[in-house]
Amino acid sequence: MNSRSMQILKLIFSVLLCSKRSYQLMESDALAEQFYYTAGVVEFRPDATGMTDALSDHLQAYKELIGSVEAEDVDIIVFPEGTLSKDLELTYVPSKKDNVIPCSLTEEENIYADFLVELSCAAQRFKKYLVINLTEKEICWINANDPRPCSRNGLNIFNTNVVFDRDGRVISRYRKTHVYVENKNTTYDQEYGIFETDFGVRFGHFICFDILFYTPAQELVERFGITDIIFTSKFYSELPFLTAAQLQMGWSWGNNVNLLAAGASYPVNGSTGSGIYAGENGILVSVMVTGNVGERKLYKAKVPKKNLKISPSNLASPTMTANNLPKSLRLLKDPEIENFNSILLNLQQRTDVEGETLCHGNLCCQFNISTSTMDSSMPNYHYRLGVFEGKRTYEKKEWNNIKICSLYACVTESVSSCGELPTPNNLNSSVIFRSISIKGLFKKSKHLLIMPNSLESNLLPVPATKVNWSKSLQGDSYEVSHQLTSETDNLLTFGIYANYYEGNAAERLRLSYFQFLRNSPDIV
Repeated sequence: MNSRSMQILKLIFSVLLCSKRSYQLMESDALAEQFYYTAGVVEFRPDATGMTDALSDHLQAYKELIGSVEAEDVDIIVFPEGTLSKDLELTYVPSKKDNVIPCSLTEEENIYADFLVELSCAAQRFKKYLVINLTEKEICWINANDPRPCSRNGLNIFNTNVVFDRDGRVISRYRKTHVYVENKNTTYDQEYGIFETDFGVRFGHFICFDILFYTPAQELVERFGITDIIFTSKFYSELPFLTAAQLQMGWSWGNNVNLLAAGASYPVNGSTGSGIYAGENGILVSVMVTGNVGERKLYKAKVPKKNLKISPSNLASPTMTANNLPKSLRLLKDPEIENFNSILLNLQQRTDVEGETLCHGNLCCQFNISTSTMDSSMPNYHYRLGVFEGKRTYEKKEWNNIKICSLYACVTESVSSCGELPTPNNLNSSVIFRSISIKGLFKKSKHLLIMPNSLESNLLPVPATKVNWSKSLQGDSYEVSHQLTSETDNLLTFGIYANYYEGNAAERLRLSYFQFLRNSPDIV
């Protein structure tokens, strides 16, 4: 065989090899699409200067993120609550049954605000599902079954999520149920945000404060069987149990559902926290911005489809972003923390705690802890073990029954310093927790969520790879165990958090209309 023939054979072999590799890559991509979808959540800093064209600034930033290189492979992008338009920048929003693509309407047909149309066009241009939050207006008397009076301008004003499909069509609209410190209406008949996608995943969505209640958040999981949840928020974090990423991971894990959470990024006002969570597999990506300035950034992850069995070893390593200690983040404090039955741990003298049992009401918890100490010239956190059973009240007399078993950090030995961060931030932990085991029996209830609860000093939860969590029904109670299995320092919280929803829906006062009429100016 001459040299020319050899060259031809080598060329043919190279072409065949490249074709095989290309086929393998295509096959790999197809398999990836079968088992995963790619999601993005945006941590978004709203303008805080009072600029008159803030809406234009926000809209332009939204469109840049949607069209960015980072977003090219993303199927669905979620933006936070309250970071697009201000309360007086209103728009009508079509319902799913209207089958409207705002981007495709003629000038004569269009009744929607320009920003809604432009985002519809962005979804269409870049072929992405988009979830946005805005302030919606609706003609008050459109619902003939609603007996409540209208405002003088004849409008209902809602805090609303809007979902666009890849064609820019509005495929879901949800109005916030549990409005929090805001003059907004609520719907007379309960609404639920649910939509289907072309990648085989059915989503439910709700807004911020809704996450603490059975309706609609828990109902989407238990009643409708939704396994992938979208959460838009402008969440105000509260120590030691309800900071944003801490709650997001716990809620996702407790329900074993995927959660896509997008948070407003305004740390000096107490708002930050975004992430993507895979139920019992924990964090895929999570961020808490604790510096002086928020950010405008897309965080993305490949999310396993919950209807398929995917080994945790096949998931990408979690991406967790935060400063080690909060600098300017304003945090709330649990108003019930001083009512816990708690004991102070003297871990300098007693490094291990064995079989310590604490009770409060009908709840009893057992604690086993192993620690070691480090030499430190800086002041240190103090730790308490605490148990609580009781009513937790929120804004506008909404409440839940809560049961908690937990270890938590305090600034001093005083109970009043628990759930606080030092000012300035000059505390650290000289304690290394080698292992923690917390167990409790939680009475079975029809509407109940029990979730792991943990927090490190960077305000992110302890990674799932460092803990064991179990919940099993024993008679009329759940036996729950939360264990730390890897050494951890700078721990702020580690425990079990149970939300008993009974009563809160019935207690929810339908005052939104009347409060709106009393407190809000006419909007035109």
